[in-house]
Amino acid sequence: MRIGIIGGGPGGSVAAATFRRLGHEVHLFEAEVFPRFHIGESLLPCNLPIYEGIGLPASALAAQGYMPKLAAYFELVNHNKTCRFPFADGLAGDPPSIFQVERSHFDHVLLKHAVSLGAKLYCPVRVVKVDLPEKAGVCPVIHHDDGTPGKDVALEVDFIVDASGRDTFIGRQLGIVDREGDLMRAAVYGHVAALPLAPNAQRGDIVISKCPAGWSWQIPLTDTKWSVGLVLKRDEVIKGGTPADVFRANLTHFPELKGRLNGQVPDPVRSTPNISYRVRERVGHRWALIGDAGGFIDPIFSSGVLLATRAGWRLGNALHKLGADGDLSEWKGQTDHDLATFFSFIRLWYDGHFIDNLFFSDNREPSIYQGIISLLAGNTTNLDNKFLAMLNRRMLANKTKTLILN
Repeated sequence: MRIGIIGGGPGGSVAAATFRRLGHEVHLFEAEVFPRFHIGESLLPCNLPIYEGIGLPASALAAQGYMPKLAAYFELVNHNKTCRFPFADGLAGDPPSIFQVERSHFDHVLLKHAVSLGAKLYCPVRVVKVDLPEKAGVCPVIHHDDGTPGKDVALEVDFIVDASGRDTFIGRQLGIVDREGDLMRAAVYGHVAALPLAPNAQRGDIVISKCPAGWSWQIPLTDTKWSVGLVLKRDEVIKGGTPADVFRANLTHFPELKGRLNGQVPDPVRSTPNISYRVRERVGHRWALIGDAGGFIDPIFSSGVLLATRAGWRLGNALHKLGADGDLSEWKGQTDHDLATFFSFIRLWYDGHFIDNLFFSDNREPSIYQGIISLLAGNTTNLDNKFLAMLNRRMLANKTKTLILN
């Protein structure tokens, strides 16, 4: 098959590498010049089997010098409550560690790996439109620019993978992108010099601070550089002035982080005014959307890179077996399951007391503690996970979106 992939981020690069390892022709389109800045810097342990599946084992990633991530650490602002979840304490079979990565470097590593396997890279090249077939046997077409104003080049492929991230290229072309209204959050973020460790946190831990207005992240990328970000309800954001002014003003929600920063402000401060959105269809005839191209809920549990790469890896293997006209309902079910699982977890995070009592309780059942860690590691399919079962029952009781545990 000839595969066209829009987007060279982790999802697109993993999909490209998967298709190439299975012997398919790959054309990979990326609009930006790499390396380039991106957030989503804290990976999940369940990423590792995917990278191993495309020929990048943990040893190869460790050789890049990335910061080891052994745990997720949470603190409740102004309540002097903290908790730490070491991945090694999770359920049997879950990887015990992963890495914190500067995405400008990490994404470039994945992209170069896909190219080394034989993917043809078009970069920087912008896709301008796609022709999507409506019946079997008809191939989709990718139209891309060639640097000449008003002119594009058409490439016929057997299947299109949209891994364009928040651009969600096919979703916008089809007009099927919706904002996730009740989860609307804004984020301001950037990089700073190294911060002091939170109480009881260890080197490499991601630190999440929770307050009524939202939450913040603190991610050690190296021993000298950290990523920090504030994620707030849009109506809670203190506005006005430069992005740096907005960052400073909203630090009032996070006194612990403000103290650790000790006057530091990211330079530059970047922002995302509307984090959450959905795409009504993520698969069609000879096309599929993976990762952020298919929607994004919230970055709280660092699931973005995992969902994108897992979907790309599974899609490559599914199409290899089924062919371009194959029935992708099983792949869609797996992808929907992953999204529903994290959607439910995220909703409980914002629900308040339920998660607060579970995370910061001294009386958790050991099986629930292990189950929380397993989900924080990215394992969405372990039916022995009692926390997932609890989560599902609560969702059913509230008649909200449920987990799909099959």
